[in-house]
Amino acid sequence: MKINTFKTLVGLFFTLSSALANAAISEWEIIPNESKLSFTATQNNAPAKGEFKKFSGKILVDPENYKASSIEIIVDMTSLSASYSDLKDTLITSDWFNIKLFPTAEFKSSDFNKTGEKTYEANGTLTIRDKSAPVKLLFTANETSPGMALVEGETTLKRNTFGVGQGEWSSTNEIKDEVKVNFKIVAKKKS
Repeated sequence: MKINTFKTLVGLFFTLSSALANAAISEWEIIPNESKLSFTATQNNAPAKGEFKKFSGKILVDPENYKASSIEIIVDMTSLSASYSDLKDTLITSDWFNIKLFPTAEFKSSDFNKTGEKTYEANGTLTIRDKSAPVKLLFTANETSPGMALVEGETTLKRNTFGVGQGEWSSTNEIKDEVKVNFKIVAKKKS
């Protein structure tokens, strides 16, 4: 009888410990109309800018254990807008994003770290087209009001790593390989 009681108590302890550990993780919902994902490439030494108007994701944060935190973002590549129409018309083609075949891009974090009072980094894998590569996101995060947060950050990608700009466009003479990506995410804590 004592052995069964002990087993029950041990089982209850592990169940409770697991529940408490998971209770510290909070999920944050992206508010789409207040968030922004943009990029700037360089063509003939001039900026060529674009933006993805639709993206969604899952953000899990544990302020007691950032290693348990994670970010998953899915970008709707068909929501592309650009600084001029010819740029958009070019970027949607098979030489560039090929959005008919690859309508989404995805980032999944593998490592999440706090680097300062309100600064963070998330290492993960970005998939654009059929290519995946490691990417580091550097960002700040501030709770703007109870249950609301503003995350702003950036990263620099090499477009050729992801097969963006193929054939004659793979040369970096006219269009540089480096593309700066900026993001602003307004998120609401799920209850």
